Amino acid sequence: MQRTEPVAPSRLCGHAQTGSSDVVLVAFNARYAHTAFGARYLLANLGELAQRTALLEFDLQEQPRIAVEKILARNPRIVGIGCYIWNIDLATKVAALLKSIRPATILVLGGPEISYETEEQEIFHYADHVICGEGEAAFPELCNRILNRKAKNNEPGAPSSPLRLRGKTIHAGPVDVAKLALPYDLYSDEDIAHRAIYVEASRGCPFRCEYCMSSLDNTVRYFPEEKLFAAFGRLLERGARSFKFVDRTFNIDIPFALKVLAFFRERHKPGMMLHFEVIPDRLPDELLDAVKECPPGMLQFEIGIQTFNEAVAHRIQRPLDIGKIETNMRRLRAETGVHIHSDLIAGLPGEDLQSFEAGFNRLLALNPQEIQLGILKRLRGAPIARHTAEWNMVYSPHAPYEILSTGQIPFEQMQRIQRFARYWNLVVNNGQFIETAPLIWSRRAAFAAFLHFSDWLYARTNTTGNLHMVRLAKLLMEYLSTETGLEEKFVATALWADYQRGNRPDVPGFLKKFGFEKSPDNGQDSPSLLPRQARHLKD
Repeated sequence: MQRTEPVAPSRLCGHAQTGSSDVVLVAFNARYAHTAFGARYLLANLGELAQRTALLEFDLQEQPRIAVEKILARNPRIVGIGCYIWNIDLATKVAALLKSIRPATILVLGGPEISYETEEQEIFHYADHVICGEGEAAFPELCNRILNRKAKNNEPGAPSSPLRLRGKTIHAGPVDVAKLALPYDLYSDEDIAHRAIYVEASRGCPFRCEYCMSSLDNTVRYFPEEKLFAAFGRLLERGARSFKFVDRTFNIDIPFALKVLAFFRERHKPGMMLHFEVIPDRLPDELLDAVKECPPGMLQFEIGIQTFNEAVAHRIQRPLDIGKIETNMRRLRAETGVHIHSDLIAGLPGEDLQSFEAGFNRLLALNPQEIQLGILKRLRGAPIARHTAEWNMVYSPHAPYEILSTGQIPFEQMQRIQRFARYWNLVVNNGQFIETAPLIWSRRAAFAAFLHFSDWLYARTNTTGNLHMVRLAKLLMEYLSTETGLEEKFVATALWADYQRGNRPDVPGFLKKFGFEKSPDNGQDSPSLLPRQARHLKD
């Protein structure tokens, strides 16, 4: 989501907007456009203590000392930090500084990264308490215990509590989602205007895919419909248009999925986009019919294929019905306006480069708008670790713990795949070059062709960053006209069509010799669609 005005890198959310706060919740988001969903859940469920709590949000560009300064300016008695794979390095530095400067401040950690292999992590040693698991019930009780140590709940004969404070690690089980206060009213007007709005209709996943943390919670729990839809309605009334559902299995319960789609379809307005993660082999006709009724650009489906190698899929306990997956994806592309974001994972145990290549080509033939190539990560607690020795899997010791090599894919090849993934996202996934990109693989199989381009591009630039649209366009012009044998004017025509699609006001210098001229009505994007989706919908 484009940021349209300057915003300070740290933000305050919640009731305690000024002065001191007994509790400060700290969230380190990957970037400004993201919001801290888990922290908002904690704040929403703090009860009366919410009035004495502030939520501070930072992005990963924040300097640790500045973050600590802003935290301590609230003079908190308790600081809670959410630990995730993307922020653990920054969170650790902040925790170390915080306890060095203000050791009496009680530091409480939570989140998926600290919930497993807990005591092995550096940040654990700075914590006073660690909540492993879902914290919406445990965190408020812990805070009240800390803030009221001499209150009657600690006196002899006081009612017993399920929270046990033997040692500093608290193991919290799954919460009853029907009893949770929902966090959606805590999204600010700025959030709604400029940032991702995360929502969920359910928690848990019935599948046991070993690379995924959701495999550890195989009971799907649904939020009460009446309360959920009322909250969604308030967000819509406030102007929210982009919703990212974090449910791992949106289409497990077909009747419930149909209700969610109907709710938003009946309230559709220009610019609305709903992101769902769906199971690709579970799209019955009734769900496909409902999807067909949604306007183009309203739905984005994240479809996790991960591998087409059935032996590998069986090894990691990921069931595949490849025939049904291919049929459903073809129908989605041919019959609906869904934007498909599909996933493959490189480095799965037992899969070599040849198998991964075959899977990539097979997926590309299904014509999704985006193919996200992920490098396998060893998430703490995920069962994928059981394959490490057998398949000679070597992971980075640093977050996000990506695979460095396997017995089938050496480090040098894994580096090439990682660059391939980065360049594919820049050239293909973002829709900037929908006319030009297919020319890369117009004369040979797609994976091999793009890998050759990726190797050439890295040798030419020595970077996978700092490649803006015009620079990439010039590089594509050079590669396609010198390395593939395509006629220069033919390549230039494709690049000019792509360049105009962004409604840019100029003709880039390297294309002027071909006589292209900008016309006033060229490249008008539909105002009702997100730019990335709009570009793909023009294919």
